[in-house]
Amino acid sequence: MKNSLPGEVVVEICDFNGDEMRCLMQKLEQELLQIYPGMPRSSPLQPSLALVARAGARPLGCVALLPWGTEAAEIKRLFIEPSARRHGLAKRLLAELERQASQFGIKRLLVETGNLQAPALSLYQSLGYRPIAPFGPYIGNPVSCCFEKLLGH
Repeated sequence: MKNSLPGEVVVEICDFNGDEMRCLMQKLEQELLQIYPGMPRSSPLQPSLALVARAGARPLGCVALLPWGTEAAEIKRLFIEPSARRHGLAKRLLAELERQASQFGIKRLLVETGNLQAPALSLYQSLGYRPIAPFGPYIGNPVSCCFEKLLGH
């Protein structure tokens, strides 16, 4: 039986450089280093949008959108607190990100995740993201699995 979440969860736009995102990003980095020891630190981002899932004042998850030209963007930093997983928060965050991206005129979403992150691989495929060849900085990275989703189809 899964634990219940502490109160109603809302998904809202947030400050990518704010305390909530910084805290969640530190936890994401720690988790990724456990999965991929020796992995280099993530490079700094300047996303066009950041979202947080929050129960009351407690941030439970986040995601960001990084522009790739005028009609494409990359999903970055999707993370859900371990205690809040398996409650559909990642799907809620991605649904809101897709909605916002469509409003910005984005027609194609790209995402990269690692080959050892089975839950992430399953999540993206279950939401209609299809595998593509590695793009941008992921070309030649043996652990990268890349996906895309065309919006508005």
